[in-house]
Amino acid sequence: MSLFAALALLAGAAAFRTPPNDELVQRIMQGVQRFYGAALPEKAYLHLDKAWYTAGETIWLKAYVVDARQHRPDTLSKVLHVDLLNANNQVVARRNLLLDAGLAPGDIALPDTLTPGNYTLRAYTGWMRNAGPDFFFSRRVAVWPAAPVDAPDSKPGAVRARAAAAFRAAAAVAAPPDVQFFPEGGNLIAGLENTVAFKATNHNAHGLDMQGQVFDAENHLVASFRSSHLGMGTFTFTPVPGQRYHAVVAPAAVPMTVALPAVQQAGYLLHVVTLPNDFLVAIQKQGGGAGPVLLVGQVRGTVAYVARSQMAGTETFAMHISKSKFPGGIVHFTLFDGQGNPLAERLAFAQTQSALRVTLTPERASYRARQPVRVRVSVADATGQPVAANLSLAITDSEGAGAGPEDIASHLLLTSDLAGYVENPNYYFQNPTPETAQHLDALLLTQGWRRFVWKAVLAGQAPVRDYGVERSLGISGQVTQPNGKPVPNSKLTFLESWPTKQVLTAVGNPGGYFLFAGFGGCDTTRVTLQARAKDARPVVLHLDAGPPVAARPLPPLPLQAPVALAEALSRSQQQRATERKFRLDTTRSILLGGVTVRGAKAQPVDSRRLHSPDDATVVNMAALPKSNLTVLDYLRGRVAGVSVSGDIRNPSVIIRGGSTITGNASPLFLLDGAPVGFQDIANYQASEVESIEVLKGPQAAIYGSQAANGVIGVYTRRGSPAYKPSSESAPGVVVLNMPGYHCGREFYVPRYDSPHTNREFPDTRRATLYWNPSVRTDAAGQAEVTFFTSDAKGGFQLQAEGLSGAGQPAQGRGSLRVE
Repeated sequence: MSLFAALALLAGAAAFRTPPNDELVQRIMQGVQRFYGAALPEKAYLHLDKAWYTAGETIWLKAYVVDARQHRPDTLSKVLHVDLLNANNQVVARRNLLLDAGLAPGDIALPDTLTPGNYTLRAYTGWMRNAGPDFFFSRRVAVWPAAPVDAPDSKPGAVRARAAAAFRAAAAVAAPPDVQFFPEGGNLIAGLENTVAFKATNHNAHGLDMQGQVFDAENHLVASFRSSHLGMGTFTFTPVPGQRYHAVVAPAAVPMTVALPAVQQAGYLLHVVTLPNDFLVAIQKQGGGAGPVLLVGQVRGTVAYVARSQMAGTETFAMHISKSKFPGGIVHFTLFDGQGNPLAERLAFAQTQSALRVTLTPERASYRARQPVRVRVSVADATGQPVAANLSLAITDSEGAGAGPEDIASHLLLTSDLAGYVENPNYYFQNPTPETAQHLDALLLTQGWRRFVWKAVLAGQAPVRDYGVERSLGISGQVTQPNGKPVPNSKLTFLESWPTKQVLTAVGNPGGYFLFAGFGGCDTTRVTLQARAKDARPVVLHLDAGPPVAARPLPPLPLQAPVALAEALSRSQQQRATERKFRLDTTRSILLGGVTVRGAKAQPVDSRRLHSPDDATVVNMAALPKSNLTVLDYLRGRVAGVSVSGDIRNPSVIIRGGSTITGNASPLFLLDGAPVGFQDIANYQASEVESIEVLKGPQAAIYGSQAANGVIGVYTRRGSPAYKPSSESAPGVVVLNMPGYHCGREFYVPRYDSPHTNREFPDTRRATLYWNPSVRTDAAGQAEVTFFTSDAKGGFQLQAEGLSGAGQPAQGRGSLRVE
């Protein structure tokens, strides 16, 4: 314990009192409640079947989305977006998961051709984008080659590419590290003993061991320090008024100089010492007049501690605060003055309860190949009481399996409430000792917390809500002028040509933003979207491209796998080679060698028409140059029996044998095969049309009674199955294939107790022997799963994670062996 903390124990520990419900206390508590009531923050977590993969394998995952305050499975959002980003932060795979009470299974099949390297897997809801990417779920995932880089069948140049990547990594490591200093409470206060935390990271945000010395402006040594864990640590010193300080640090080959924050002449120190059962909080003041101060401790918006005192001079007050007052997680201590202005802040951690214990018990100590396995699953709290929970279970090769860098408990209680990358958060939970508690304290002193800013909360400012709650899939964006200025109240036409045909219209808001929602299903939807201004000015459509990604690239894989992983990786690569030969998903066929097929390229089928073009009068517009003509402008006088009259404000169309029509009356109008209103056709740009087809009399009968006055069909260039998006570009029109929900596959496990199972093919399951995303324990905390072993021998690790209905994280491990 530091000298400052020892002095605090001798100070006026009784000087702070729990205040009555005065106006300031009420304003703070109501401000926090109002913020969380409006922001309704969410958290997402992905449980993966294992920590690493090889190209060609499948990432099996289970998504858990909870409310950020109580961690109860969330029912606010219905869509979770999961992105896989490569080392250059480009999205290489994206999944839209349909959430059911905050839960969803999923998978990402990695191509055999996927470049090996480190990838980032992130998950977020649309609503989470209001808080920003810092609060998304994010995890680094290593993808190794499907075969050893020196194997005969490996790609040419693979070894050279890996060597070049290692060289680039070595050059990056030689770059200056990032070194920062963080005074406890926020400021360096002159004349008082200050605790200062520090952190040194390399270009990959990995901690670097560091030592250094602090000097004043005259280069007098005032303090020395050394990191204790992942480049982090603390030291103390007493700044002198008007003095400037710098540190000379050596986290790399060449020492570097880093300035410390400026020294404040007056202010408050907020010092926290984490004890086994409580927090010792000490407050010291320097300069300024006497006045009231208020100490508030809150966890995820739950204000659990409030105390008030009157401070003057250089008094030191201290108090012991029991950890039992707080929910488990990050405690945010804030010191306010009498007007509600924050004076100092400090993060601490309260581990008030352990995660629910999941016990995984195979019915036998060992098994033979292709033998049935029954695993009893039980969930209980710290007192042994059974708990109903929703779990996901993975059984993987125990060689190199290891624990992942993060589990559901460390994510919900720690990293999900911190901005920025946290290296190996599980370390702080797996072996709780005084040393790991000290390291966790250093982490919290150096890691940002930015879910809200007190000034905005106490002023009653509403949280940012640029993004709405996604209850279904949709398309959003903004319509602007070519110079980037928004186009208010623009008109938009949404044309779906596959898997169904429909046309929707909407009007953008005054800021030019729009949203088409309500889509679902597993099919990819082919969409043409057109925007136009009221005064026919040129417009540009900007679709929402998703949240931004980090600018810093990820490090490459090492040239050689770690020793603990090497054997399991080798077996996984052998498994992939066998799976390329045998189809494990069917076990009924063998993959043939390559064959060459020669023939004429089939023309794509155009499903937009019920009729044959031979039955219609066709106006081919494929060669029409860009212009401002509308479809009706171009149609004037070009088809016998079709008369277009009127101006742009009041056009009319007559088909011989029919009636004069305006507005939304007959004849039937089609846009890429979908019935639309007259105005949708009247204002459509002719340059975006491939052809116009007119059906009269008997030829129109295929469209039923609504085509009694004929049919005018407009077929767009972008709606054609032969359209290549890169071949042309038109302002105000975009064509896209909108992915539907990812309807995931079921993990394949052969049933060797069935007479229909083919036993002639090898069962190579080893890297992941079994995956079950839907294990539910009953009210007695019990469940049972059954599967069959494969041909693989050796040890396997069982790992389960999940949540109770009350939001308690659950996790547990077990093992089994196949002889």
